[in-house]
Amino acid sequence: MKFLLALVLLMSINIVYSQQSDDTIPTVESGASVFWKRCVLCHGAQGMGEGEIPLKIKDYPNTNIMTANKAKTTEEIRDAIVYGGILSNISTYMPPMGNELTWTEIQSVTMFVDNLRKFPAKHFEMLKQYSTTLEDKKGLGRSTFQSRCVLCHGANGEGDGRMSRVIKSPPPFNLTKSQMPAAYLKLIVEKGGESLGRSGQMPPWGEQLSKEEINAVVTYILQLRK
Repeated sequence: MKFLLALVLLMSINIVYSQQSDDTIPTVESGASVFWKRCVLCHGAQGMGEGEIPLKIKDYPNTNIMTANKAKTTEEIRDAIVYGGILSNISTYMPPMGNELTWTEIQSVTMFVDNLRKFPAKHFEMLKQYSTTLEDKKGLGRSTFQSRCVLCHGANGEGDGRMSRVIKSPPPFNLTKSQMPAAYLKLIVEKGGESLGRSGQMPPWGEQLSKEEINAVVTYILQLRK
């Protein structure tokens, strides 16, 4: 059953991946931008596994990509990005990006990771330009959480917001104990709890929040984990 599920996922990613091809040219600079937006949270700003999530969560898998012990070749790097934890040699914590990135973005970030390993100092400098963007994103995630989520989940995400006195079955979830990956959190924020078989009390925010706000609040929620 697990093999069949993985096969279906691989086929669906291949279909979407092929449909997302575009005419722009992949570049290392574009790859740095994709890496910062999609990869830094786990792999760190220097790719050494110093991301915020592995530093906060006990026993989180090693996310250091500077040692080529798994995805060694350019093709293997690209496959890891596209298929993530569906591949047997990649941690299941690694989300498949084939459905979310265009062909150019995948090629670009593959080039960037490959070059980051070969010429680290040069490519660390490329990432530094995005540091203020990360601070802005943290601020947006915090403000979105405070305006939309605090009422139920509480100021620190522990499920103790004011509405927890009313919502009992089930009560608001303690987000600090969640182990769900970012892709799942994004879905539940966009589509609400009922769409994923969770509490119908969790409203869908997809029509009220921008994609930037949703991504920022997901990043903020991940930072709340203990």
